[in-house]
Amino acid sequence: MSWIKHSLIEEWKYDYAEWYVCFEHGDMPWKLAKLLKPGYRHVFAVRWDGFNWIKFNARLGGTDVEVLPFGPKDNIQNVVRDTNCSVIIHVNIRRDNTKIRNPYPTLCTCVEQTKALLGIGGIKTWHIYTGYQLYKHLIKEHHGQTQSTTSTATSSNEG
Repeated sequence: MSWIKHSLIEEWKYDYAEWYVCFEHGDMPWKLAKLLKPGYRHVFAVRWDGFNWIKFNARLGGTDVEVLPFGPKDNIQNVVRDTNCSVIIHVNIRRDNTKIRNPYPTLCTCVEQTKALLGIGGIKTWHIYTGYQLYKHLIKEHHGQTQSTTSTATSSNEG
Protein backbone atom coordinates (compact mmCIF):
# COMPACT_ATOMS: atom_id res chain seq x y z
CA MET A 1 0.00 0.00 0.00
CA SER A 2 2.90 2.38 0.49
CA TRP A 3 3.44 2.51 -3.29
CA ILE A 4 -0.07 3.98 -3.71
CA LYS A 5 0.65 6.76 -1.21
CA HIS A 6 4.02 7.47 -2.82
CA SER A 7 2.47 7.53 -6.30
CA LEU A 8 -0.32 9.94 -5.28
CA ILE A 9 2.14 12.32 -3.65
CA GLU A 10 4.32 12.32 -6.74
CA GLU A 11 1.28 13.08 -8.93
CA TRP A 12 0.32 16.01 -6.74
CA LYS A 13 3.84 17.39 -6.41
CA TYR A 14 4.37 18.39 -10.04
CA ASP A 15 2.20 19.33 -12.97
CA TYR A 16 2.86 20.76 -16.40
CA ALA A 17 1.61 24.02 -17.85
CA GLU A 18 1.57 24.32 -21.64
CA TRP A 19 0.77 27.84 -22.84
CA TYR A 20 1.36 30.17 -25.74
CA VAL A 21 2.63 33.41 -24.22
CA CYS A 22 1.84 36.35 -26.49
CA PHE A 23 3.60 39.69 -26.33
CA GLU A 24 2.12 42.75 -27.98
CA HIS A 25 2.72 46.45 -28.34
CA GLY A 26 -0.31 47.35 -26.22
CA ASP A 27 -2.15 50.66 -26.37
CA MET A 28 -1.69 52.10 -22.92
CA PRO A 29 -2.61 55.56 -21.71
CA TRP A 30 -0.15 54.92 -18.88
CA LYS A 31 2.67 57.51 -18.94
CA LEU A 32 5.34 55.04 -17.84
CA ALA A 33 4.50 52.76 -20.79
CA LYS A 34 6.96 54.80 -22.86
CA LEU A 35 9.74 53.22 -20.79
CA LEU A 36 8.71 49.71 -21.88
CA LYS A 37 10.23 48.11 -24.96
CA PRO A 38 7.93 48.44 -28.00
CA GLY A 39 6.38 45.11 -28.94
CA TYR A 40 6.63 43.84 -25.34
CA ARG A 41 4.37 46.29 -23.49
CA HIS A 42 1.61 43.78 -22.78
CA VAL A 43 1.57 40.02 -22.29
CA PHE A 44 -1.26 37.48 -22.28
CA ALA A 45 -1.49 33.70 -22.55
CA VAL A 46 -3.53 31.29 -24.70
CA ARG A 47 -3.85 27.51 -24.53
CA TRP A 48 -5.70 24.62 -26.10
CA ASP A 49 -7.22 22.49 -23.31
CA GLY A 50 -8.37 19.66 -25.56
CA PHE A 51 -11.82 21.15 -26.12
CA ASN A 52 -11.45 24.94 -26.36
CA TRP A 53 -8.93 27.71 -26.82
CA ILE A 54 -8.69 29.64 -23.54
CA LYS A 55 -7.26 33.15 -23.28
CA PHE A 56 -5.89 34.57 -20.01
CA ASN A 57 -5.58 38.34 -20.33
CA ALA A 58 -4.48 40.27 -17.24
CA ARG A 59 -4.81 44.05 -17.42
CA LEU A 60 -4.48 46.86 -14.92
CA GLY A 61 -8.29 47.16 -14.66
CA GLY A 62 -8.96 43.44 -14.23
CA THR A 63 -8.26 39.95 -15.50
CA ASP A 64 -10.29 38.33 -18.29
CA VAL A 65 -10.48 34.60 -18.94
CA GLU A 66 -12.23 33.88 -22.24
CA VAL A 67 -13.20 30.76 -24.14
CA LEU A 68 -12.40 31.62 -27.75
CA PRO A 69 -14.55 30.55 -30.73
CA PHE A 70 -11.90 28.46 -32.47
CA GLY A 71 -11.62 24.74 -33.00
CA PRO A 72 -8.87 22.13 -32.75
CA LYS A 73 -7.69 22.61 -36.34
CA ASP A 74 -6.92 26.31 -35.78
CA ASN A 75 -3.31 27.13 -35.13
CA ILE A 76 -2.13 29.83 -32.76
CA GLN A 77 -1.71 32.41 -35.54
CA ASN A 78 -5.44 32.16 -36.35
CA VAL A 79 -6.42 32.35 -32.69
CA VAL A 80 -4.57 35.62 -32.04
CA ARG A 81 -4.95 37.22 -35.48
CA ASP A 82 -7.15 40.08 -34.19
CA THR A 83 -4.54 41.15 -31.65
CA ASN A 84 -1.36 43.14 -32.12
CA CYS A 85 1.07 40.30 -31.26
CA SER A 86 4.71 40.89 -31.98
CA VAL A 87 6.03 37.62 -30.52
CA ILE A 88 4.39 34.32 -29.53
CA ILE A 89 6.31 31.80 -27.41
CA HIS A 90 5.22 28.20 -26.83
CA VAL A 91 6.27 27.05 -23.35
CA ASN A 92 5.77 23.81 -21.45
CA ILE A 93 6.77 24.37 -17.84
CA ARG A 94 7.00 21.84 -15.02
CA ARG A 95 5.44 23.46 -11.94
CA ASP A 96 6.35 22.46 -8.40
CA ASN A 97 3.19 22.54 -6.28
CA THR A 98 5.02 22.06 -2.98
CA LYS A 99 6.67 25.49 -2.97
CA ILE A 100 5.14 28.91 -2.43
CA ARG A 101 5.55 30.80 -5.68
CA ASN A 102 6.08 34.26 -4.23
CA PRO A 103 5.66 35.04 -0.53
CA TYR A 104 6.29 38.76 -1.02
CA PRO A 105 3.83 41.44 -2.12
CA THR A 106 4.21 42.32 -5.80
CA LEU A 107 2.69 44.63 -8.36
CA CYS A 108 -0.50 43.39 -10.00
CA THR A 109 0.60 43.67 -13.63
CA CYS A 110 0.12 41.50 -16.68
CA VAL A 111 3.70 40.23 -16.29
CA GLU A 112 3.27 39.25 -12.64
CA GLN A 113 -0.05 37.51 -13.27
CA THR A 114 1.39 35.63 -16.26
CA LYS A 115 4.31 34.52 -14.10
CA ALA A 116 1.78 33.23 -11.54
CA LEU A 117 -0.16 31.41 -14.27
CA LEU A 118 3.02 29.71 -15.47
CA GLY A 119 4.17 28.93 -11.93
CA ILE A 120 7.41 30.87 -12.11
CA GLY A 121 8.38 33.37 -9.48
CA GLY A 122 9.87 33.76 -6.05
CA ILE A 123 13.41 34.67 -5.17
CA LYS A 124 14.89 33.63 -8.53
CA THR A 125 12.62 35.81 -10.66
CA TRP A 126 11.92 38.81 -8.41
CA HIS A 127 13.70 41.07 -10.93
CA ILE A 128 11.29 40.31 -13.82
CA TYR A 129 8.90 43.28 -14.11
CA THR A 130 8.63 43.97 -17.84
CA GLY A 131 7.37 41.94 -20.76
CA TYR A 132 10.77 41.91 -22.42
CA GLN A 133 12.42 40.56 -19.25
CA LEU A 134 9.79 37.80 -19.12
CA TYR A 135 10.41 37.02 -22.81
CA LYS A 136 14.16 36.64 -22.22
CA HIS A 137 13.57 34.47 -19.14
CA LEU A 138 11.19 32.12 -20.98
CA ILE A 139 13.57 31.71 -23.91
CA LYS A 140 16.61 31.11 -21.71
CA GLU A 141 15.30 29.14 -18.73
CA HIS A 142 12.38 27.23 -20.20
CA HIS A 143 13.59 26.76 -23.77
CA GLY A 144 10.56 28.53 -25.16
CA GLN A 145 9.97 28.18 -28.86
CA THR A 146 9.18 31.38 -30.69
CA GLN A 147 6.22 31.06 -33.04
CA SER A 148 6.44 33.23 -36.13
CA THR A 149 3.49 35.62 -36.36
CA THR A 150 3.51 35.62 -40.16
CA SER A 151 3.93 31.91 -40.89
CA THR A 152 3.62 28.58 -39.13
CA ALA A 153 7.37 27.99 -38.89
CA THR A 154 8.81 27.22 -35.47
CA SER A 155 12.32 28.16 -34.45
CA SER A 156 14.04 27.15 -31.24
CA ASN A 157 15.88 29.96 -29.47
CA GLU A 158 18.18 29.28 -26.57
CA GLY A 159 19.81 32.09 -24.66
